[in-house]
Amino acid sequence: MLSQFPHRIHSQQLFCCRCRKVTAHGLYAREPYSTYGGMKSHVPLLCVCEKCESAFVAFSNEFAFSHPEDAGEYTRVYGNSRIAVGNWLYFRGSVKPGMVRSYFQTSDKEIIVMSYDGGSDKKIELDRLAHIDEKSPEGYRLLPAQSAQTLLGDCVYHAIRDQFGVAVGLVKDGDKDKLAVLLEDASVLFITLPQTAQNLPNERLCEIVQNKLQQLFAEDAGRISVTVGQGIVYLNGLVKNFSIKRSLRACVNSMPRIRGCVDFTKIIPEPGMTDSLIENRVYTLLESFGRNVFDYKVSVVGGKVSVSVCCFEDSFPRDLENRIAEIPGVVDLAYSMVTIPEREMQNRNECLEMEESYSLNSRFQGAKIKVSYVENKYLLEGRVHSAWQKQMAFVNAVRMSLSTSVENRLRVVEG
Repeated sequence: MLSQFPHRIHSQQLFCCRCRKVTAHGLYAREPYSTYGGMKSHVPLLCVCEKCESAFVAFSNEFAFSHPEDAGEYTRVYGNSRIAVGNWLYFRGSVKPGMVRSYFQTSDKEIIVMSYDGGSDKKIELDRLAHIDEKSPEGYRLLPAQSAQTLLGDCVYHAIRDQFGVAVGLVKDGDKDKLAVLLEDASVLFITLPQTAQNLPNERLCEIVQNKLQQLFAEDAGRISVTVGQGIVYLNGLVKNFSIKRSLRACVNSMPRIRGCVDFTKIIPEPGMTDSLIENRVYTLLESFGRNVFDYKVSVVGGKVSVSVCCFEDSFPRDLENRIAEIPGVVDLAYSMVTIPEREMQNRNECLEMEESYSLNSRFQGAKIKVSYVENKYLLEGRVHSAWQKQMAFVNAVRMSLSTSVENRLRVVEG
């Protein structure tokens, strides 16, 4: 993996999560890496410790993989951005940006009507530009005013220096946190963040996190170690199940003054818990909800569980995802739920009649069969005790449904 990032550039005061020391330097991408045009070259993707050579993501949630739909807080700069009504627009030399109320062109002029802080509209006429040098179609962060909101990879415009650039790092200079910005003239500028954006001292933040975990996860906190570096929390240790692992991470990320959580916790192994046993536990749980849960699919590979399920809108089990995550042996969970109003389900009476016929038939004693009508076919789900019961359930469904197709997802569970 490291061979993909050959350019090593020393960064100030990066914290190694293994050595617990500030000894790391950054790895920078050779070419721009783009997800919806977000990540650029010269942005540190990984860091490597100079002492133990551990590789890790240095800034956790600080990376900016942005989509144009999420660019509302970014400011356009006239002559370097396409402009549309509703954009924040900054003219070089202005005191502040404003909102574009209207924008149109004549043969030789561009006319923009601006609103500043809700005051009277201001009409601006400029010579029509033949070409726009658009470097960032999603706009720019205005520095130094917006330095506290700037994420790594953000394109920026420095109003004082009249230069464009990109945010490449967050460093510690003494007791101050600073944003590192690579400007277009190849100079690196360090901007001190406002006091409200400064990271708490590592020791203080570590104490706050430990107290919070002890308060909310009293049974598990003793097995968890907490390390903090530059506002990022590193969790190590053992947890009982995936539900607790996920809850720990969510708890830390929700706390104020925390820039991210890097989770190295491991789930305590469950002896003899195979993928097939986990899958059976998931199916048994889904079957326990009766008709409220249907059209479900389950896959388990290496303890990683994938579940898609349909539920009735007015009676779906709100804790279902968490109950699956609590199953021993689950190390990851991809969960998808679709809720459907029960009144919109087709052939409801027919499905109930078919279920009743199975429950009253002695040949299906001990079986648990539920019927739903999905995508123009009857769907049999649940469990039976033999392949013969499964086949007979299918035959009965075909006979009762006449010309409608039937899908048989019944599980054969012996005993």
